[in-house]
Amino acid sequence: MRKWKKRHKIMLVIGMVTMASYLLALRLPRTVDWYRGYLLPIGVNTLARLMSLLPCSVGELCIYLALALLAGAVVIGLFCFWKKGRFRKFARLYWEGMLWICIWVMATETFHCYILYHASTLEETYLAGVDPKEEVLEEVWQMLAGRANQLSEQMERDASGAVVYDGDLHKQCKEAMRSLGDVFPYLKGYYPNPKPIAASDFMSQQRLAGIYFPYTLEANYNTTMYIMNRPATICHEFSHLKGVILEDEANFFGFLACFCSDDPFLEYSACLSVLPYLTNEVRRTLDEDTKSALIKLNDWVKQDAVFLTEASWKKVEEKAVVETETVNKMTDAFLENNLKANGVADGMASYSRVVRLVLKWYVKEMGDT
Repeated sequence: MRKWKKRHKIMLVIGMVTMASYLLALRLPRTVDWYRGYLLPIGVNTLARLMSLLPCSVGELCIYLALALLAGAVVIGLFCFWKKGRFRKFARLYWEGMLWICIWVMATETFHCYILYHASTLEETYLAGVDPKEEVLEEVWQMLAGRANQLSEQMERDASGAVVYDGDLHKQCKEAMRSLGDVFPYLKGYYPNPKPIAASDFMSQQRLAGIYFPYTLEANYNTTMYIMNRPATICHEFSHLKGVILEDEANFFGFLACFCSDDPFLEYSACLSVLPYLTNEVRRTLDEDTKSALIKLNDWVKQDAVFLTEASWKKVEEKAVVETETVNKMTDAFLENNLKANGVADGMASYSRVVRLVLKWYVKEMGDT
């Protein structure tokens, strides 16, 4: 009985510390910067390093395990109505085990994700005071569209015209992220191996390129999506792993790490990762005469700027248990509500704010301030 009470006290303490830490992040957001720089790396150097020993995504396996445990809890609950004695004791232990899992998820989600929404933003630190002029959008388009056209001609392709890559992508992405550490210290240090998701077809139905699991500190990516999406996606998820939780900032670091890489494959992925957002901004803000004078994307770029190829989409739809439209709507609703619950007022629209960050970066690093 004493052990039982002691375990409950430990649960209570963990819950109280977790809640207190989140409230502290709300009241004193600058403490989150210190946490991201000094305490979060402890988790990356321990839990993430341990998870990296396994080739599969432990976070994905945990989701399947959670579903099985929930089904088991329902069955056990039904049996408890007419079974007594030892079975009920087993049921209590089973449910307590599930409670421990819930506490683990709550604590890791809070310390590895939720409180990090309140860290200082790039526009408050690195890009503070930078104000792009109207013509900067044109300049950035010309730079990235022109570079994408050049790089598309350099890519190795198969008989169908799809890009192929025979380098060590994981290693290249790690090095690309570490190279940003001189300017952004919280990006320094150890990076685990990114994990391919086994259920990538289902992930494609959700229109998800990658996912970060806070409870296992793993960066995961979709293997069904077209290969040109992988470098920027992996670096995006690596950014989350290092405490960059805002999606526009993770998009920016995914772009910047790949764009500054010496590997043309990564650089091309960087261009493709932001061109759709830039395209929308160009269409929205520039007049017709200005748009007509801009560099046009060549056919290779247009072909490579896809989430999935037509052949891949066909395979996904053939194997789909639930319609893609339904899955996508449910995922969008979840992401929208999750982002807004964590203070991101514009929800999924925040992804597109990467354009503003790229424009400010261009002015700061390559243009006239």
